[in-house]
Amino acid sequence: MSFSDRKTNQEMIDIPLQESRSRAIPWTFLYTFPWWALVLLLAGIGIAISIAANEIYSNIFRQLQEGISMTLTVAAVSYAFAVLIGLVVGMIRSNPPKPRYGLMGILISFVHIIIYNLATLFVMIMRGLPILIVLLIFAFVILPAFRDYMEINYGIEIAFRGSSAESAIIALAVAYGAFLSETFRAGIQSVHKGQIEAARSLGMNYFQTMRYVILPQAIRRVLPPLGNDFVAMIKDSSLVAILGIRDITQIAKISSGSSFRYLETYVTVALIYLLMTIIGSLIVRFLERRLAFEH
Repeated sequence: MSFSDRKTNQEMIDIPLQESRSRAIPWTFLYTFPWWALVLLLAGIGIAISIAANEIYSNIFRQLQEGISMTLTVAAVSYAFAVLIGLVVGMIRSNPPKPRYGLMGILISFVHIIIYNLATLFVMIMRGLPILIVLLIFAFVILPAFRDYMEINYGIEIAFRGSSAESAIIALAVAYGAFLSETFRAGIQSVHKGQIEAARSLGMNYFQTMRYVILPQAIRRVLPPLGNDFVAMIKDSSLVAILGIRDITQIAKISSGSSFRYLETYVTVALIYLLMTIIGSLIVRFLERRLAFEH
């Protein structure tokens, strides 16, 4: 009997087995069905109907529409810069300094030690501080001092103030960049060293090896935590309300304080944030499956 005949016979045996198992357990889908998604969908439909039919909810939602665009802008731009910061710092921290020989090698090692320790110090400080404190320090200490320095010494006037959306974006990007750097570092170091040696043997330098060999594999492996951090960024962007930036939380705070409609206002806010985070999670899952399929 040939291999193809044995394979065909095995397939013919497997089909009745699968059918018998499905008949033996007819309600298997009850265990695998995403009931949580159904509950969220029904709750969202109910609240959406209430917003459309109820004048109070409709007015609150119209007031919050301005904050939705601000929240998404702050979250998306901050995360984009955080990815760049995290990638650079992660690459630095994934390559600890090693002793080199010769005068030029010693100089390179000395510079490498300085850069590596500065990157490590940055990560330790940013990961040890609450994001709210980072926002306040950037808004009321670092950016005002930098603006005054540039204006006094170089005559350059910086348009945005410390309590503006630009300062919030910078602060969130720096804070999240420290967290993402550890994610990238773990992904880079998870790639087998043999691939690095093979790339070097082909004549690739460090940057070519990172670009064509290491980073494509590392990004696939760290995509789930990167997606989780993006969802967390959407939620943590609500902290910018403390700077007076008109995001969803700030507008809700002002609106509820003047109308005393706390229940209706914050239920609507919770629905908006929940909808944004769920959509973000679904996009991340789609990208994860797509990259896994291509891999």
